[in-house]
Amino acid sequence: MRVTGVSEPRPGKPNEDLLAHRGEVVVVLDGCGVPDSIGGELRRGCRHGVPWYVRSLADELLARAADARETLRDALAGAIEAVTAVHRDECDLSNVDTPACTVTMLRQRGDVLDHLVLSDSSVVFDRRGAGRGIQVVSDDRIAAVRLPGPAIPLDSPARAERDRAGSAARSAKLNRPGGFWVAATDPAAAREALTGSTPVAGVDGVLLATDGATRLVEFGELTWPALLDLAAADPAELVRRTRAAETADPTAIRWPRGKQYDDATAAWCTFV
Repeated sequence: MRVTGVSEPRPGKPNEDLLAHRGEVVVVLDGCGVPDSIGGELRRGCRHGVPWYVRSLADELLARAADARETLRDALAGAIEAVTAVHRDECDLSNVDTPACTVTMLRQRGDVLDHLVLSDSSVVFDRRGAGRGIQVVSDDRIAAVRLPGPAIPLDSPARAERDRAGSAARSAKLNRPGGFWVAATDPAAAREALTGSTPVAGVDGVLLATDGATRLVEFGELTWPALLDLAAADPAELVRRTRAAETADPTAIRWPRGKQYDDATAAWCTFV
């Protein structure tokens, strides 16, 4: 497996995304953040923070998924359990807002590719060369708990009020049946991940991306085929174009979203 990629934090903030590649396994994680309007109000209960969590989880995932006998769901469950054990005694992990992340994984086992997606990051298969088009794998259950309503400018009191309500709604549905699932402290979340295996033959490439790196599709500025072409040619250019669009809409009215900028991570994978 050959991997090219980029992971860029939003301006002025630590990166809560992570791209890691070891051997025949690549992982892309998106740390769960909150809208800027209420970020100062959140008490996560963990002294380590989101970047520590995603780094720790990635290390465990790469080690466990290297064993081809281990399913990716089992690797994820074991990784969550291991990281939880590290800080269970010093952090309040009963806090619903303890650090968490979305997970995408890709593993090559000879002539087979295994993938896993937990929450709203994406794994995108490009099979256009074989005439089979593009397959986007993403878990969109979080969309069901987003509050409807008109676009409200960032940094306005009304926006902060709605963001508080939205955060409470998400917390009430987080890692619960009928809600949505992320990697946090409960290994059972791994059972909710979308998984599959596909032959390498006919796959031109696979993109693993956080939602911050696929915003141009969400904004209607790129199609999936165009985004794949850009990611394959120059992942850094994909992020530059995303930043330009975000900068052009500072109040998030044209393209409603939780933050003006988001961390953006994309890994383009090809196979020998």
